[in-house]
Amino acid sequence: MTQFVVETDDLVMAYPQQRGWRSLFKSLPKKVVLDRINTTINRGEIFGVAGPNGAGKTTLVKILSTLVIPFSGSARVLGLDVVEDSLAVRRRIGVVYGDERSFFWRLSGFENLLFYASLYGLSGKEARRRVSQLLELVGLQEHADLRMHHYSSGMKQRTAIARGLLSDPELLIMDEPTRTVDPLAAMELRALVKERVIDSRRTVILATNDMGEAEQLCDRVAFISHGKIQMVGNLEDLRGAFQLDEIHHVVVSGLQRSSFGFLRDLVSSIEVVALDTGQHQLELRTAPGGPAVPVVVRRIVEEGGDIWSCSRKQLSMDEIFAMAVERGRQTAAEEVLV
Repeated sequence: MTQFVVETDDLVMAYPQQRGWRSLFKSLPKKVVLDRINTTINRGEIFGVAGPNGAGKTTLVKILSTLVIPFSGSARVLGLDVVEDSLAVRRRIGVVYGDERSFFWRLSGFENLLFYASLYGLSGKEARRRVSQLLELVGLQEHADLRMHHYSSGMKQRTAIARGLLSDPELLIMDEPTRTVDPLAAMELRALVKERVIDSRRTVILATNDMGEAEQLCDRVAFISHGKIQMVGNLEDLRGAFQLDEIHHVVVSGLQRSSFGFLRDLVSSIEVVALDTGQHQLELRTAPGGPAVPVVVRRIVEEGGDIWSCSRKQLSMDEIFAMAVERGRQTAAEEVLV
């Protein structure tokens, strides 16, 4: 059994920028959507693919689910080549899209899933048992006989997740599954995925531009910008790549704004902001793991100040996302200049 569920090797996807009869006679410029993607996904992990709209997330998902043939390079899913063994790959994966339009609206949720079960070779009692089991899993057993056109967006997405699980796939690919639902429904869907869908046996790929979703669900995240993977890692790895200093916020009273100069030799940098309450908030940047903060607190008290709060500020996933995108822009601009 291969260690990696997904392996890509110099994966490239490019489309003609112009289409028409001229392409029959000459080679036209191509737009590169994915540029030499090299990554691996471990068995049993939840792997996030994050990036802005147009970064190439959906294209990568379509290649891995055998819906699109790559321009060059290769990709293997569960040890199978996505081009040469596409049918075998489809039998072992499940796919959930965020803009679900492929259900039959005049049929009930149960009837829709029964139809798709037949496409996986399930029939009779086995199919009905599996569909009932999945409707219960996604919390729709009470609405099983309701026609799909009466379903809310959240209910449709739950049904889509159930359909993606019909074959009990080893790999579940989810492309922005909460994109079309309201914040409450998105929160419920994420809880459903985290508590009921994800298990140690099944690998999940989640393409998203919702950084809260990536932080809540994913073991590792790959940031894609301008067709390239800018960085891959867990949340701490990603923070460490950008946050070179520790940042601490200290709220102080009893001292004037001009009197904090005694702290400058203790930290890398300090910013002082006056608060409406008459207090001051200090933003301190210090070397990671150093003793600067306890020393600073002690000095403030010795100078007659009072400490109201002291907290460490961590980069959020949104901030990391913005930095990764900016890194992608700079890299793309440098390549154009070269």
